[in-house]
Amino acid sequence: MLIRFLHTLRDHGRAELAAGGGDLTAAVDAATADDSAMPAVTRLLESWHGEAVLDLPGSPLVFHPPAARWGARLLFRAACLVNYRELGESGIARWLEREPMPDASDPAAHFSADLCLRHWADLHRMARARSEDDPLVKVMHALAAKFPLSAPGMERAVDFSHPVFRHAGLAQLFAERALERADTTCLAIPETDRLVRSKLGTYASELGRGLLTAETTEP
Repeated sequence: MLIRFLHTLRDHGRAELAAGGGDLTAAVDAATADDSAMPAVTRLLESWHGEAVLDLPGSPLVFHPPAARWGARLLFRAACLVNYRELGESGIARWLEREPMPDASDPAAHFSADLCLRHWADLHRMARARSEDDPLVKVMHALAAKFPLSAPGMERAVDFSHPVFRHAGLAQLFAERALERADTTCLAIPETDRLVRSKLGTYASELGRGLLTAETTEP
């Protein structure tokens, strides 16, 4: 189940999982705990990392297998909840927050988890389409605050003192992602604004697409 989900994610860029009958939580728990599938999952994620790290500015970040697998399991569970719901708010929180992220203060771990969690905002948009008051949305907001690379596209402010931003390349990745996804809340963070303007240079006013603050786009 998990490896099929990841191949769909890679081939189509969508975090989708067809809803099924029966006890969904039991089926997903079994899939994410299937040790026999983990070597294949790890190899796939490592190949993604090898491609993604080539585009990352700054010092290289090594592949962190536990964090990558953790991010894949988390996205997989969230995709299940978007498609099929048999849990209330407390159940959703327990299901999605049941495993702490390995080495959560390590930027390399965050980058490896981001191989899958970069699709978090897409799932968030699908959950909001159901209802602004969907309890899944609330839990997704809380998780994005802990893993800020996933936040652009959700219009959620993040704390730039988070350890992930100790890596200059990840801070730049966050800023570029905020601009690409037209996330005005993330772009309004002073550190993000400075990074975007530094990247765009004299073309900030033109390429900022009206998303940057007036003070920072003036020539």
